[in-house]
Amino acid sequence: MHKQKEKYITLAFAVLVTVGIKAFSQTPNFSTVPSLEPNDSLQITRLVNKGTKVSKGNIIAWFPKDSLPLERMNRIVDTLKTGVAAAEQFVKAPQPWQVHQKGQPYIYYFRLDSFVSHASGAGFVSIPFWRIKQGKAPWLHEALHEMLNTKAGSWESSSEDVWAKNMPLWLAEGLPDFISLQVSQDYHLPHFDVFTNSLLTNVDSVCRQDLKSSRADSILLFIGKKGALTALFGKERQLYAPTFYHCSCSFVKYLAERVGLPPLIESLAAYPAEMEELEKRTSASLAELKKLWLIKLNGR
Repeated sequence: MHKQKEKYITLAFAVLVTVGIKAFSQTPNFSTVPSLEPNDSLQITRLVNKGTKVSKGNIIAWFPKDSLPLERMNRIVDTLKTGVAAAEQFVKAPQPWQVHQKGQPYIYYFRLDSFVSHASGAGFVSIPFWRIKQGKAPWLHEALHEMLNTKAGSWESSSEDVWAKNMPLWLAEGLPDFISLQVSQDYHLPHFDVFTNSLLTNVDSVCRQDLKSSRADSILLFIGKKGALTALFGKERQLYAPTFYHCSCSFVKYLAERVGLPPLIESLAAYPAEMEELEKRTSASLAELKKLWLIKLNGR
């Protein structure tokens, strides 16, 4: 009896060690993450060590411990799985240029700290827990950043001056927004817009309304051109972000309807010559197409 008990204790210890090693191995190697935000390493490590993991197919989601009933966590992951699979089909993923290949998971960290949802460029995304709990998370948009990540490189590795001058941020943000909106509509998934704090159905009408703001002209300068609107990353983000994101999505939508989706995807993959590649694939210059988009948007 004593030896049997000793056997069970040894087995239990082995299981605990295995679980501990498994949890540790699921913490990203933060030194290789292209887009690492403040507190990412601390909060993700804490979540992996103390949180609840739910896996289905190629989706891994980490929730704060005891934050939701397991049944609710499973329903959330089912939605993530459906949306990501639909998005992969929509963009015909995986393609040879994509960093994210078949069999690799999309990892979601639903964290309790306060931050803006973001992708990492390393296969995982971070989203505030309260957003996924309340159905207000841009979960598909962030996954698409990972899905569209190219092996050619990333502007995140450039100096801030080079990034601000050359990155076509409108395309990098507008394309994931457009695809997530289309996929959500096709599969009857809710598409929550963090800027209007509502479900978004018609991005053109929202963009049209946004363009009535006093900052519209300065924001439009960064749509359809190289360059990142740095005000999006400062204290006045909320004054610029709604118009920039909505109208970037609207312009991408116009281009997709005119030239198709593949040229947009392939251009985004052509780092660091995204704009040059897109110009080759359109029937008119982007400047001319932008004028036509604005005419159509305003019904003139």
